[in-house]
Amino acid sequence: TNQIVKKIRLPRKYFGEGITLFDGRIIQLTWRSHTGFRYDQETFRLLGEFKFNAEGWGLTHDGTRLILSDGTDTLRFLDPNTCAETGRVRVGHNGRPLRQINELEFIDGQIYANVLSTDYIAIIAPKTGRVTGWIDLRGLYDPPPQSPSNSVLNGIAYIPETKHLLVTGKLWPKIYEIALVPHSSDSP
Repeated sequence: TNQIVKKIRLPRKYFGEGITLFDGRIIQLTWRSHTGFRYDQETFRLLGEFKFNAEGWGLTHDGTRLILSDGTDTLRFLDPNTCAETGRVRVGHNGRPLRQINELEFIDGQIYANVLSTDYIAIIAPKTGRVTGWIDLRGLYDPPPQSPSNSVLNGIAYIPETKHLLVTGKLWPKIYEIALVPHSSDSP
């Protein structure tokens, strides 16, 4: 219905970024405040906050640990209860670091990562950090000529029942539901 059914506002001093659902909790990052929040998934009641030593760009989980992106070529793994960092992996493609890793989603054992200011989602092997594939979303949404330059792809969600992705972007007027179709071309 596109109707908001529940919301909570962050204090104005925070810029909210990555978010994931884990074990009945909503876990949310802030961009530059090094602060995250835990909420009850049903009531949105604040359960607590935590500190982390990075910018918060994207957040997902693999069922046992949180995975955080900070805009660099490094993904950080966090304990879901303490949010302490437990490991890292550097992400690369064809021998080069992949920077600007942004919004994240964990799907079928792989990390899907929107690469900021591009129309691509990288598919990343979590153990090695190697990019194993790409989703090309060029042409999905062409912002009008007068749009701000930050009107970029910036949202990924997965619907397990249909195996479709929901994608959107900053200042985009729509959310798109897409089915992935294999293609033989290489990377962007």
